[in-house]
Amino acid sequence: MSEYATTLALVDQHPIIGIGVRALLQQDSDKDFTLVHHATRANDILDFYSHRRTDLLLLDLNLPDMEYKDLIKGLQIRVRDTKIMAYTAYNNSSLVKTVLRLGLDGYLLKTCTPEEFIYALHQVMERDEVYIGKSVQLNSVMNSPRKGLKDDFQKCLSLSKREKEILDLISQGYTSQSISKTLFISKYTVETHRKNILRKLNFNSSTELVKFAVQQGLV
Repeated sequence: MSEYATTLALVDQHPIIGIGVRALLQQDSDKDFTLVHHATRANDILDFYSHRRTDLLLLDLNLPDMEYKDLIKGLQIRVRDTKIMAYTAYNNSSLVKTVLRLGLDGYLLKTCTPEEFIYALHQVMERDEVYIGKSVQLNSVMNSPRKGLKDDFQKCLSLSKREKEILDLISQGYTSQSISKTLFISKYTVETHRKNILRKLNFNSSTELVKFAVQQGLV
C-alpha cells in the first residue's frame, strides 16, 4: 500500500461486494486506494463516521435499515470533508438525478469494469469532479414505459411523499376517513391515493400494503 493511499469506506449489505472491492484495489498496480472499512448497514456507517474519517465513501442505495435520502443527509452532517459516491446496481434516471441533487460526488454502477472503477475513484478524488458512470442512464425516456418494477426498492422509489404518508397511516390501521382528517384532504383524495399505491406496488389489498410497509421499514 502506498504511504499516501486514498482511504475508502464502503457501505453495502452484501459481504461479497466488500471482498470484491478490496481485492480489486489490492490488484491495482499503483495501490493508490485502500479499503479501510466495510459496513453492511446504514447505522453501522454512521457510527463509524462518528469517530473515524476516510477520503471517500462508496454508498449502496438499497440498505435494510434506512432510506438512502436519510442516510445521505446523516452522512453529510458527519463527514463534510469526505467525498461520497453512489455505488449501486440501480440504473434509473430519476434515481440518478435525485442522488446528484442531494450533493453526491458520483454515481457508479456495480456492472462497471475494473478499469472504470479505478478511473472513477481518480476522477472524484484528484480532479474534484462529479463522476457519472459510462452506462448510467440520465435520459428518462430510457426508463419508460415501465412494464413492471423489478424489486421492492424500486417499488418504494415509485411512491410519492404523499403516498408514503398515506401508506404509513394505512399500516397503522387508519381508515380513509381518519386519514382525510389527519392530512386535511378529502376522503375522495385518500381513496384515489390508495388506488394509485395499490397499482404502483401491484397489490390487491390493504393487507398486502401493510406487510410491504413493515418489511421495507416504511412504518
